[in-house]
Amino acid sequence: MDSPRPGRVRSEAARLAILAATRDELAQVGYDKLSLDRIAAAAGVGKATIYRWYPSKSALVAEGVLEGHLFPVTPTPRTDDVRADIRGWLGALGDLAPTSEAAALIRATAAATAEDETVAARYDEQVTALVRGALGERVRDAVAEGQIRPDAPVDVVVDVLISIVLFRVLTRQELGAGFIDDLIGLVLPHP
Repeated sequence: MDSPRPGRVRSEAARLAILAATRDELAQVGYDKLSLDRIAAAAGVGKATIYRWYPSKSALVAEGVLEGHLFPVTPTPRTDDVRADIRGWLGALGDLAPTSEAAALIRATAAATAEDETVAARYDEQVTALVRGALGERVRDAVAEGQIRPDAPVDVVVDVLISIVLFRVLTRQELGAGFIDDLIGLVLPHP
């Protein structure tokens, strides 16, 4: 039987408490004012524990995002009408009011990924790529079903949809029904 490794064992309860405290702190003050002292106090751990487990503020935020503690993930609906499906997806994201906790977390995530290339790559691989993949599959199926022009640039359509959501959240603008309808009319051309 192998002997345990020397040093302290990383407590899963402490890790989850740290991630929850990070989420709350980000929602309240944003990434720039994120305080590891306040996170440690809220999580009931020493600040040294956070520093031992996370080499930087961006690494802490990245783990929260990648573990699903920070970023609201909205599945792509699937019916026989691609426009209704995309409208539903955008509408669910549109419910994130510019002042909501979810919107604050998206802004904090954007700051963390902008600061650290490794965090950005991990975020793209484990979050953005999944969203791109699901939306891309839905749009490709719509092209194959004749709901969208056969020459529609699927990857560009997907990037525009994701980008506009992020832009509206980052600039604290609503993603209202009228805007969503105009966007769908523009990026999902009829055959």
